[in-house]
Amino acid sequence: KSSTMFMKAWAHLCKLGGNALSLVPELTPSFDRMVIKDPAGLEANFLNQWLNLDGPHNKSLKVWELTTPLDLVRGTFELTCTKLEKLRQLMKSVLEENNNQEQALRLSRLTLTCAYTWVCLVKAEGLRDTNLILFINADARPRLEPPTPANYFGNCVTGHLAVAERNDLLGEKGLAVAIKAITEAIRSLDYGVLSDAENRLSHLLTIKKGEVAHRIAGIAGSPRFELYNTDFGWGKPTKVEMISIDKTGAIRVSESRDDARGIEIGLVLKKHEMEVFASVFAKGLGVL
Repeated sequence: KSSTMFMKAWAHLCKLGGNALSLVPELTPSFDRMVIKDPAGLEANFLNQWLNLDGPHNKSLKVWELTTPLDLVRGTFELTCTKLEKLRQLMKSVLEENNNQEQALRLSRLTLTCAYTWVCLVKAEGLRDTNLILFINADARPRLEPPTPANYFGNCVTGHLAVAERNDLLGEKGLAVAIKAITEAIRSLDYGVLSDAENRLSHLLTIKKGEVAHRIAGIAGSPRFELYNTDFGWGKPTKVEMISIDKTGAIRVSESRDDARGIEIGLVLKKHEMEVFASVFAKGLGVL
């Protein structure tokens, strides 16, 4: 969110002129770190875990070295408003057949997009891992106590995990399984954005070190950022990309350029995996 705010502020100044003092309130960054309250001492807890990640008292400032293999290709896919609505109706039918109430699962555009992409990705990668995880970021600004200003500039996100079994995602009800896992991850926010935060980092670091056999995929971006409205004075961007997914392997999501309610998906995969993903993605939508 902070990087998006920076880009939009830059575009605003380029298009309309003026200086930083002429920015609208929502694009004027707040650098006040004192608004973040930490009564549980999470800062010290996190710092200690990071320091001991690669041995006792590791004080190296070197960031994680993420490399990009040479055999990767980039792909962009889209779930139009029409396809998303058909996916929603399909899931409603599944819920009715199983005598489940519709409100039991979140059927938002973003949940449907993440769930459908996750299932297609699992099929494309041919994973052997039993436990599959989708890492979902949540903006902590409005969820902290007290809430942080919306224009707070800095890292203010928290991660929640959607967990599912490989065979369940590959089964006939794979999409419903994915949606349920994502719904449960989002519902964990009801207990507080920092609930169990003291243990969350240690769990993620355990996964990073390979102590537990998991395949973890992340979600990067949000359609709420409205990246295609970032106009530097040259008009609407022709294409928006997120370069970091080359190294992180995350699933990029944004609003569609020409479909107000559609969602654009960006992936970086091995060439043969991308071909399988494209086929599975299109085939699934073709039956809707």
